[in-house]
Amino acid sequence: MADQNRFSMNVCTTEGICDKSCLTGDDGGICEVRLKTCMTNISQMLGQAGLSIAIVGITSVAGLVSSEVLRDPKNTDQDIPADVGFEFFDVDGNGHIQRGDLEIFLNIAGITDVDEIAKQAEDILDEVDGDKDGYISRQEWRKSWNSVKALSEFKHKVVDDTLKAEMVAKYGKEGPQNIPLYAFGNKLSFYRLPAYPDLPEERPEADCVFFGCPFDASSTYRMGARFGPAAVRRASQMTSFNYAPWIERDFSKMKIYDAGDAAATPFDILTAMNQVYLYAKRLWNSSKTVIGIGGDHALTWCLLRAARDFNDGQPVALVHLDAHLDTGDEYHGNKLSHGTALRRAMEDGCVDIERSTHIGIHGSMGSPDLMKEDTEKGWLTITMDDFVEKGPQEVADIVKERIGDAPTIISFDVDVLEPGECPGIGFPEPGGMRCRELFTFLRALKGINVIGGEVCEFTPEYDSNEVTAHAIAQGAYEIMCLCLDNVEDPSE
Repeated sequence: MADQNRFSMNVCTTEGICDKSCLTGDDGGICEVRLKTCMTNISQMLGQAGLSIAIVGITSVAGLVSSEVLRDPKNTDQDIPADVGFEFFDVDGNGHIQRGDLEIFLNIAGITDVDEIAKQAEDILDEVDGDKDGYISRQEWRKSWNSVKALSEFKHKVVDDTLKAEMVAKYGKEGPQNIPLYAFGNKLSFYRLPAYPDLPEERPEADCVFFGCPFDASSTYRMGARFGPAAVRRASQMTSFNYAPWIERDFSKMKIYDAGDAAATPFDILTAMNQVYLYAKRLWNSSKTVIGIGGDHALTWCLLRAARDFNDGQPVALVHLDAHLDTGDEYHGNKLSHGTALRRAMEDGCVDIERSTHIGIHGSMGSPDLMKEDTEKGWLTITMDDFVEKGPQEVADIVKERIGDAPTIISFDVDVLEPGECPGIGFPEPGGMRCRELFTFLRALKGINVIGGEVCEFTPEYDSNEVTAHAIAQGAYEIMCLCLDNVEDPSE
């Protein structure tokens, strides 16, 4: 009997709704109402996070319930140390809180409207970033933790064990815990490159890093771009790689890696975009340049967010090779599609529009409104007809003059190419560029400050004899040549 009593739990059986003023009953037991409420709340929160007791484990759930039941309700948000909040908000662990970190936290805290996330993240950064260097330092955070209202509203979230578990499951430093079956990683690497370590703290400094983005949930026509990275890895085995004679550069001594795949969930576009953004951002923490291979055009938004943070919170110039503008605000009422990627990037302060250019736009449009709107905002649009008339070299000269010395991202949507030559296109538009024209144009950009780029919208199922895969492998290589043209060769 003594043993049974030793393991029994005294429970307060308060009738009705507990006012949470009691941690224990009169006999020192736990309040039954509070215990049941905590268990219900935790089950609901796990469900909302796409988790369950079976996934998290009964031991972890028991710990969550215990910590919630035993938490002293008399404690206030003022008791939560600023450094605890800083570690939670600094999602990628680089010692700074940047706009993208804030955007991830706001989403995981329950805000799902992308406009509201962008606004709140911008407001918090403006208020807390005292020296306006594009990020929040630990000192700035400590100073503002108890005085900025926007932070006070989220204080209780940083000690929420369920939220912590969700953060680790979706955005942990080793990547998402639930990896899609088609995120093959770098078992077969781009260009036979060595694999970049999974853990950020184990990664050496790199000159350039490639990564795959096997995601196509924001596509609106042909699906299958999620299989693009794997197909490009296969095709890239034929690329000799080490020497580019058109710029007389030898890359054999440079530190270039394949960082595997950004394994984004296919069930939640906003979460997936945060996962890919964070993946790219962590790569830029240790690499001078980063190149992504998709995947659909949503990759562009993710990469531009990471590039903005890499550029101290400042927007970057964009060379946008595409058949379509992709600057629409909504598609069928949805703000998150491959056709709205650049609008989201613009609203997130990622694109230096006055230095950016659309190139190769062709095909019909629903109306002239979007092109007019882009022109009014400062975009330069060079249509496919303009490109053919002027030629790759002259167009490159126009783009270079516009960019100047601004940090630049190259975005290559494969639908800028002629589908009769490269059929593996998610949204084909007849009348596009030839590969030779594309490569001539990219090589003529030599000299601009390219810090990264991406290739997207390749759909292998529609490819013939891997010709599109080879074109993309070469296109990504051309972007790398532009990136590394500005990086000193260690052998020199």
